[in-house]
Order: sequence, then structure tokens, then C-alpha cells
Amino acid sequence: MKKHSIPGFALILTISALSIFSCTKSDVTEVPDVTVKDAPAIPDGNRIIIHFGTSTYRGCMYSFSNCIWIGWDTKLTNFMGAPALQFGKGDDAQQYFGQYFPLTGDYALTKEEAQELGLQAQVIPAGFYPMRDAASGLETGKQLVSFNPESRQTVAALVNPNNPQDNIGQLHNLAVQVVLHENRQALAALGNDSKAAQKLLTEKTAQFLANAELPVNAADMQRANTLDLNRDFGDYLARLEETRLSAGDKNVLRGLFSQAATMPVRTPEELSKFVQYMTAYENELTAGARLNNPKVVLSMISVLKYSRYYWFWKSISSPEPGLSDVQSASIPDWVWADVIGLELGGPIVSAVASAAVYLDKR
Repeated sequence: MKKHSIPGFALILTISALSIFSCTKSDVTEVPDVTVKDAPAIPDGNRIIIHFGTSTYRGCMYSFSNCIWIGWDTKLTNFMGAPALQFGKGDDAQQYFGQYFPLTGDYALTKEEAQELGLQAQVIPAGFYPMRDAASGLETGKQLVSFNPESRQTVAALVNPNNPQDNIGQLHNLAVQVVLHENRQALAALGNDSKAAQKLLTEKTAQFLANAELPVNAADMQRANTLDLNRDFGDYLARLEETRLSAGDKNVLRGLFSQAATMPVRTPEELSKFVQYMTAYENELTAGARLNNPKVVLSMISVLKYSRYYWFWKSISSPEPGLSDVQSASIPDWVWADVIGLELGGPIVSAVASAAVYLDKR
């Protein structure tokens, strides 16, 4: 993976304002500041310098791929009067994305870009867009995503620039997608050996983070290698109590987790409602709610929102067998695993826990 720094998302794409609806404010307990000892390293959101998205050579469309990966031979084009993203190496792109390209943030096609394509300037709305052969009925080896809003599965924009830790969720989803995709054959060969799978996932996730210029320190690497994932993550409130967070921060998350757990995600429409609720809660907390450890709390919320989105998308998009049953009214154990895992051991444990528990439960 290549590395590249970015000064800010404004240079890459414009994300339209997210529609926020009213929600009940949480009862935030006033408690003294707490110094957390032996806590994992969780980076500030602005330190994460991966380009999140698929490169168009003109800009960067948010998705679960690295914007500067150019191995798929991508280009933005005009397909039947609509903007489209074409993959010259279609087999590789289709294997990576499956049936749907997840555009997780609205993409602004500028006047200059549009003129080059013979189109009008426009905003391509977020959602799941179907992957298809570049030429109907022809075996070209190319894949294409037409950003015709009528063809998409409507889902609210996932990216939230109002949450300073939003990039933690982006990083989590990209890490899980890359590590599971690039090591799918090696993981399959391990069969039911969960310890070996966790070891492999830990090594590959650490390598991924190092490539993202977020090297894992020795203490967090030890946590990832020794963490016992054989616990009931479905009892998310009990697992929350095991964290080092203050009583007040636990109280904030307890209310959010309990509400999120009641929200079914079986369709794109339900996923959209879940994303909007979580985004509104993030905005409420960043607008002034008192938190003892805002970096960790906002990071955990971001991971919960992104992970729930990711696993639903995976369930309807993946070409691999056995994934359709991931759709569920309840939040899967592996989503709770990565949310709690973030506090237990930072981004590496969060990504490893998500993938490892998923493989074990599938």
C-alpha cells in the first residue's frame, strides 16, 4: 500500500450537510476528570492520513478502499448520461467490492470535472451502487459503477466531519476489509483453528496500520496477541463495565448502546435510520456534552456506526457464500467485539476482534 498525507478532506471532496433530527439527550453524570492508566494508544482522528475511498484520478470517493490504490485501473467516465466509475481490472474490483460499491459520503462532481465528461456539475448522493459489466452482454473484463441515483440502494451518508474521531471508524472498516480480503485463502486454510486465525489477523492488521503510518507499539501488540476473545460480547453492557472509562462516560455509552441495540438493520432503509441516529448522537456529544475521555467515547461511537454499516453492506454485497445470514435485526456479537475491543486495545484489537469473532461465529 502506498502512503500519502492529506491536509484535509476539503481538498478531496465536499460532503453535503447531514440531516439531523432531534433525539433525546443522554443523562450525562458530572464526575471528576479521571486519569486512565495503562490505556491503549488511540490516535487523534486528524492523525489518520489514509485516503479513504476509490481514486478517480480527479478526486476521492469515500468507500472501503484506499483512494491511492491505482491497481484496479480506475477512471471516472460518462455512462449513458450519468457519471460512472470504471475499473479496467474488473475481476479484482468485483472480488473486492462484490455486488455493491458503497459510496459512504456524498461526492461533488465539480463544473470542471463534469465538463470533461460532458455532464452537468452535480452531487452524487451516498448509497450502495450496483457493480456491473462495463458493456452489457460483452465479456470485457471490466466492471463499472453507474452513479445513477435511481439505481442505488439509498443509505444515509456515513462520513461525519463533525465527529473529530470519525476517521477511526473509517480506519476500522478499511482495516477489516483489506485484511479479510487479502488473507481470505490463508484464513480458509486454517479451518476452525481460532487461535491461529487470531494470530494471523493480528500480524496482518499490525502490518496494515504500519503502512498507514500508525505503527502499533509493543504494549498494544502484546494486548492483541494475548487478548482472550472467548467472551460474551452479546452482553455489551457487562463488557462496557469492564472498560477503564469513567462512570459518567459509561453512562453516556450505556444509554446509546441500549438504544442502538433496539434498532433493527435488515434493509438499507433501516440501516439509513441507524446511521442518522448515530450521527445525530455524535453531533450532540461534540456540541457540548461533558465527557471525561471524549477521544475514546467518540471513537467507540464511530466504530459502532461504521461497523454496523460495514457488516450489513458485506452481507448483501459479498460474492462469497455463507454471508447472507449476517443480516440481522440485532447487532452481531462481532460488532460489539470491535466496539469494546477499541477501548481494550486500540485500533488493532478493534479490527482483530471484529474479524476473529465474525469468523468464529459464522
